[in-house]
Amino acid sequence: MVKLKVYADRVTQPSRAILIFCKVNGIDFEEVRVDLSKGHHRNPQFQEINPMRQVPAIVDGRFKLFER
Repeated sequence: MVKLKVYADRVTQPSRAILIFCKVNGIDFEEVRVDLSKGHHRNPQFQEINPMRQVPAIVDGRFKLFER
């Protein structure tokens, strides 16, 4: 089974909200840190996940969910 991946930078409130939600509800997930201050959200690999280049973003198998 593929584990849910949450792409987040804990500096942002929306990222912290998603991480807290997953922990409180017992959702098994992997946190993938995206350091906005170092421009990690601008790399091509992250752009494939979220074309808007914003965090948080969630990937569950082939399904991708992100804020626009």
